[in-house]
Amino acid sequence: MAFTAANLTAVEAAMVAIASGERVVEVEIAGKTIRYQAADLDKLQRLRNLITADINAGTAGFLQTASFKEPS
Repeated sequence: MAFTAANLTAVEAAMVAIASGERVVEVEIAGKTIRYQAADLDKLQRLRNLITADINAGTAGFLQTASFKEPS
């Protein structure tokens, strides 16, 4: 499955919510809603790592450069 930056944002928001004291959070990925509780924080961390790796794999091997020049 190809994850998106929006998926990563949703998982990170859920992690922050749990860390802030919310007892139950929901994350929707690919039309499926998953509920997590404070005890599931490690599952959310693993999911975040999986999503990050998937996103990074999509850009691996590409060199992106930028240059800026003073106006003539």
